Amino acid sequence: MEDQYNRPLPESMLIERLRAALRPFMVVEEVKVLSGDAKPIVQFSGQFIAGDDEEAVFDELVQRFAELGYTPLLTQADGEQRLQAIPVVADHKTGKPWLNVLLFGLTLLSTLFVGAFQENIIPRSLADIWRGWPFALTLLAILTAHEFSHYFVGRRYASPVSLPYFIPLPLPGSLGTLGAIIFQRGPMRSRKALFDIGIAGPLGGLIVAIPLLLFGLSRTEVGTPRAFLDVPPNEPIMVSQEGNSLLYLAAKYIIHGRILPDKKTGEDVWLSPPSAGGSITFAAWVGLLVTMYNLLPIGQLDGGHVAYALWGPKAWKIARVALGAIWAWAIFLLVTGNWGGLTWVMVGLLGRFVGPHHPPPLNDLTPLDGRRRVLGWVMVVIFFLLLTPIPWTNFTL
Repeated sequence: MEDQYNRPLPESMLIERLRAALRPFMVVEEVKVLSGDAKPIVQFSGQFIAGDDEEAVFDELVQRFAELGYTPLLTQADGEQRLQAIPVVADHKTGKPWLNVLLFGLTLLSTLFVGAFQENIIPRSLADIWRGWPFALTLLAILTAHEFSHYFVGRRYASPVSLPYFIPLPLPGSLGTLGAIIFQRGPMRSRKALFDIGIAGPLGGLIVAIPLLLFGLSRTEVGTPRAFLDVPPNEPIMVSQEGNSLLYLAAKYIIHGRILPDKKTGEDVWLSPPSAGGSITFAAWVGLLVTMYNLLPIGQLDGGHVAYALWGPKAWKIARVALGAIWAWAIFLLVTGNWGGLTWVMVGLLGRFVGPHHPPPLNDLTPLDGRRRVLGWVMVVIFFLLLTPIPWTNFTL
């Protein structure tokens, strides 16, 4: 015998319940059923009633729909306001915290391992691995500030975000990590939430990265590569040089009082021993580079969040242009013999993976306020201050 209480509601009754839940918030002019499932997607067209506090009004609507097993998606197309009732409710659980802690511990070990090589130490014991702490703790401090800024702002907006998952990569020559990710288990609530969550990570990371960069530079020596390497005068040596952004150039000028690298003498900051702050500086530079990549206006990167919050579907065209520019620049660098173009190839592949289209928030109707629009343009300026066209260069002396 079938349990009568588990039977799906007739479609007409379900639509009526949804309409009743929506009635205080929208003047409904037309109803369409967009799927033939037992719990169909239902589209209501009409005029949304925002009230004095539109955010609170929409939050109440989300709660009412959740009780019916639905999520509202409010958009505007062809001058018509539409609300689609989607038969799913996002899971707000943060996941399994023990897994986040385990991955963070493994990432700490892998960045310590790689950081030991940065100190010119081949790690053969735990004591040797611990010697990589300047690089590891600096990089993880920046990544942790970035990801938890996303997380805490996301939870403030009741967004279904997970705790950060750090990704270890214990390979010499790597950074010891592929960074960290947060899973978003459903659309964000509004453009305001989308903007605040997207911008929180870069700002949180920069608040930590810039002071660490200045501190590291203050303990970093300046000179030519031969001044720091024990090699015969005429023996050729291969040197890898990190790229410059306007912010990195400015930081070096603030600390050392001149533009580096010096085109006349070949001097620059030295990020390996005997520079006491070399590893801290390098890790902070990596943090700035990663922040710059995250600010690209593509898909669900942080810059993609900000771009969609500012410009809506127009951000999709901006993303396609950005991806085209990335691939063109990567090919140019590789053709001209600069292997730093490989970094841009990886960024281009990441852009293709996440895709140029950012999904709309649940409330895609309400635009950003003026203060957030100004802050959005400030982030555009920050992106160009962080932009590092040539991430690294190898050359022989």
